[in-house]
Amino acid sequence: MWDGQNIICLDVEVATSPDDLATGWNDLAALGLSIGGYYHYRDQRVHWFDRQTLRATITELVAQQPLMISFNGIAFDFALMRAVLYALDGRTTTVLEIGAAFEALAAQSYDLLAEIWAVTGRDFARGNSLDALSQHNGLGAKTGHGAQAPRLWQEGRIAEVVNYCQQHILLTCRLAELIATRHGYLSRPAGDLELRYLCAAGADMPHIVKSCPIPF
Repeated sequence: MWDGQNIICLDVEVATSPDDLATGWNDLAALGLSIGGYYHYRDQRVHWFDRQTLRATITELVAQQPLMISFNGIAFDFALMRAVLYALDGRTTTVLEIGAAFEALAAQSYDLLAEIWAVTGRDFARGNSLDALSQHNGLGAKTGHGAQAPRLWQEGRIAEVVNYCQQHILLTCRLAELIATRHGYLSRPAGDLELRYLCAAGADMPHIVKSCPIPF
């Protein structure tokens, strides 16, 4: 739908189970990063990164300035990437500048869950999970749960974690595309919503709008 454009869909998986931490999901640096990836519409490929390549990946994204699509990326995925970056490389002036630039890029992203919560309030129980929304809209079910991924990673079942992360990325892409083609309409078991969405206007990169004057 947006092939060739500077748009990515991103997801990350944690290295440590929140059940093993007194802070649960709240300490992002302690959760760590096992694997992360993003689908780039420009080359129609999934690109992977880990702890060793995190700084290079964030630096590259800051340089490329893509429109980033995620599902809870602002509060979790992008924030975790910054927290792990600081934990690995320290809070030097250069690293803080990279982190601040990435935070600014994330603030301009299209976060599907943030868009939903802006209308419904923060509530997963109302069928707002990626799995529930994907199934309800005919996109298929997720193959697992994010809380299982660190267990699989620690057991050396790397391929399963990579496959899970890739499915999460692609479902996020498909859901964002579906909302765009429906001009912001999202069907849910708990009640349909009208959301902001990505609108293509001429040759420009899609931008987030509430109403789209030029249909796809």
